[in-house]
Amino acid sequence: MNTGLVKNAPFAWNGSGQREYKLVIYPDAVVYEKIMAEKQRFFMNYGVENVTKTFPYIMVAGFYAGEGMEETLIRWIQRICSQHNSFDVTLNNYSGFPQHNIYLRIQNPQPLQQLAGQLKMLDNHVHAMPGSIIDRIPHISLACELPEPIYHKALPVYSRKTFRAHFMAIELVLLGRDHPFATAKTINVFRFLPANHKTYSEVA
Repeated sequence: MNTGLVKNAPFAWNGSGQREYKLVIYPDAVVYEKIMAEKQRFFMNYGVENVTKTFPYIMVAGFYAGEGMEETLIRWIQRICSQHNSFDVTLNNYSGFPQHNIYLRIQNPQPLQQLAGQLKMLDNHVHAMPGSIIDRIPHISLACELPEPIYHKALPVYSRKTFRAHFMAIELVLLGRDHPFATAKTINVFRFLPANHKTYSEVA
């Protein structure tokens, strides 16, 4: 069995024997439709069609690993999620990552940051995706990989727009794909505890 990879080794993923994995949280159906309507509006105003072809989610973690690690990874992630309570996510207006991404801000990122911190235990066994400010700030992208002129045209408009919605994060979804140009598929879904559930340590 593949027992893992050295996380600090140089790594350029080309799909050869490695899978790309993402751990994401999807909004509920009502918020999902609200964001997709905003994406459609962005396309109508700025003509960037690929904005409507990406679906809204919060990326919590991303990494590369051999397929032989998959069952072990699922067990580890399940153990973490089985001790994590569901939590409320509030989306509050827009911001931007220069020079290509306009996103929805998350007002209460602490539960997401806590979950991401717990998942860092995987880093000793996988190749973590290269970190960036985009990864460190929990968000939902409205429009990413924008041409720079479109970004500079749209950001002042969206910085004045309002958007507010909230949903309950009840599960973490593991996505995987075998090649940079492949479509990611759902590998597993990990349910959190109910929001009001007390862990053993809290009761004791």
